[in-house]
Order: sequence, then C-alpha cells, then structure tokens
Amino acid sequence: GAPGWQKTDDAYLQSDLTPIAAKVAGYVRAVPVQDFQRVSAGQLVAQIVDDDYRASVAQAEAGVAAAKAQAAALQAQAALQAANVDAARAVVAATSANLAQNRRDLARQQRLLAIGSSSTEASEKLATTRDQLTAQLAQNRAQAEAASRQIAVLKAQEDQAKASEAAQEAALQTARINLGYTRIVAPADGVLGQRQVRPGQYVATGGQITSLIPLPRVWVIANYKETQLTHMAVGEKAEVRVDTFPGRVLHGHVQAFAPGSGAQYALLPPDNATGNFTKVVQRIAVKVAVDDADGLADRLEPGMSVEVSVDARDGRP
Repeated sequence: GAPGWQKTDDAYLQSDLTPIAAKVAGYVRAVPVQDFQRVSAGQLVAQIVDDDYRASVAQAEAGVAAAKAQAAALQAQAALQAANVDAARAVVAATSANLAQNRRDLARQQRLLAIGSSSTEASEKLATTRDQLTAQLAQNRAQAEAASRQIAVLKAQEDQAKASEAAQEAALQTARINLGYTRIVAPADGVLGQRQVRPGQYVATGGQITSLIPLPRVWVIANYKETQLTHMAVGEKAEVRVDTFPGRVLHGHVQAFAPGSGAQYALLPPDNATGNFTKVVQRIAVKVAVDDADGLADRLEPGMSVEVSVDARDGRP
C-alpha cells in the first residue's frame, strides 16, 4: 500500500484477564464482593472456612515445641555425659598415679630386700596392691571409653532431633501458608468478573472464584490487511475512536506486530496445497498502546469496538 493514514474498524480493546482461584480446598464462608465490582490489590474476594487449617497450625506448633524440647533434653544429657567423661578420666588419672607410686615403692622394697633390709612380706603386699591397681586402671579406662562413646551416641541423637525440629518448622510454615491461602484476595487493582462461587459452596484446589481485569490497563488489537502494513512501523502515531464514545479521540502508538496472520493461529490452519486456490488477503494483528485516553481511562473496557488510524505517511517499506 501507499504511505498515508491506514485505517481499520476490525479492532477491539483488550486487557489482561487474571483468573482468581482457590489455592486450598474447603467450603466457602463468605464472598464479600459483587459481580463487576472494582477492587483494590489485597482486598478480600472470598474466605474459605479455616477451622481445619487453624487446627493444622496448632498441631504443627505443638510438633515444633516437642521437637525443641527433645533436642534440648538430648543436649542436656550430652552435657551431663561430658561431665561424667571428665570424672571418669580423672579417676583414670588418679589410679594411674597410684599405680606409678606403687611401682616405685615396690622397686625400693625389692632393693631393700636384696640387701636384707626389708621383709619378703612387705614386697609381696606391694606386689598384690600393684596387681589390684593394674586391674582397676584397666576397668577405669574401659569405663571412660564407654562414657566417651555414649557422648557420640547422644550427639547423633541430638543431630537427629535438630533435623526433626527443622522438619517440624517447615511443616509449621506450610500450615501457616495454607491458612493464609484461605483468604483469597485480589492480586491487583481492577474490576472483577462474575462470581463463580457462593457461601456454603465447596471449592477444590484450583477452583475458580472469579476473574480480574486490571483496568484501566487496556490496549488495542487492530486486525489490518497485510497490504496496509507496507509502510507501518513500531512507534508510529495512532488515533483510536471508540464506538461507545462518538466524537472522542484516543491517542497512542504502534507497539508490536503479530508474528503471523490470524489464519496461522486458527484451530485448523488452512492448507492450500491441494484443490482449487482462491487468494484471500490476510489480516495481521497490530497492537496499539493507548498513551492518552482523553479522560476515558476509567470507562474503557475490553471487547469494545474501535476504529484505528495509524499515521504511516513517513514509513518506509
């Protein structure tokens, strides 16, 4: 086509459509909004009965408390056992010192016995004591070693209790999140569609509550003939006239072109490889951003019919 204003009335306002769905299942307690009501981000749209979810939070809190108590008890046992190990090692040290002293005394008695200055009875008594101390030292060392191994066992149990505590904390966090999900709120400012649920109705996870159109964020989809796009480019000025508001002109610009014709996105795209062929001019969707709504921003709604004119006078093919 030649440069100039390119017009089409095959155009409509569009906007995002956000489904609002339940993230947890349950019976609906309240739906404090109406169809087509304007709402703010975070405003309550529906409330699911939360008794079960509150009970789950309480149960998870009890689980966390029990896990913490168990971890603390094992930690205290480990500390007590460490003291027992220290005491056992002290006994080993004392017995070892006594044995060393006994051996020195025995050696001295044996020297005295050799020169006739001591009796055999004294040496035998010290030897008996040596044997007793040797046996006692072995027993004390075994007890100290067993006490040390018990610390390792308690440490492993304590680590397991801490892991259980972390799992209970995660379960509590999940329970609290699910409780929060019983409050279904608007994700953004906008206008609601029709309500899909009513109080007392059961809703499954993922069940739709309503939908939200984040007005006034609207744009235009204009379906131009392919022959009109020759000189059209992104950024070119556009004028939009809404059928609902005769005489009013909205100003915008070309934002993007669809990557294919409308026929390519059809459920059954045409196949021209067989049979007779009749050439049909294709239409390409052009997205036009609305920069100036001429004071009508709050009244523009998706689906409204519009007429679009794009200033392609300076465009190059």
